[in-house]
Amino acid sequence: MFSFALLIIADQLSKYLIRHQGGFYICNPGIAFGIKLNPTVFYVLWILIISAIGLWTISKSKTSNSKQSQNPNILNSKRFWVLGFGHLDLFRIWNFEFGILLILSGALSNILDRLYFGCVIDFISLPYWPAFNLADAFITIGVIISVVNIKTSKP
Repeated sequence: MFSFALLIIADQLSKYLIRHQGGFYICNPGIAFGIKLNPTVFYVLWILIISAIGLWTISKSKTSNSKQSQNPNILNSKRFWVLGFGHLDLFRIWNFEFGILLILSGALSNILDRLYFGCVIDFISLPYWPAFNLADAFITIGVIISVVNIKTSKP
């Protein structure tokens, strides 16, 4: 829970500083890459995506817990709960649950922008790429970590 809050605070603080210190930023009312989408459809999609991730993670956690009870390991006792969706292994930080933590914290931080400003504050500008923010980077990195872990995990 601490990691989740820390990521959101880092993103919101970066956006606050850029808005109040006079730096470059844009107010993106659309979704990724500025694509326009009806707000109701947007929130329904996010609720469905987050619910699906949460349910999948819970089911994955239950199956891994049943396997762990058959083969106890000292590393398994060094876990803690993150958002109630699963646990984060302290010895393997780049695991599936860490990816989900990044995705959910980035998504929530961008949703907070939409609720308070009616748009997402984007301020990182690279050549040949649309402007983005830390939350977008969290989401992208989280998706990469999660996909890699899904592809490399044993059935």
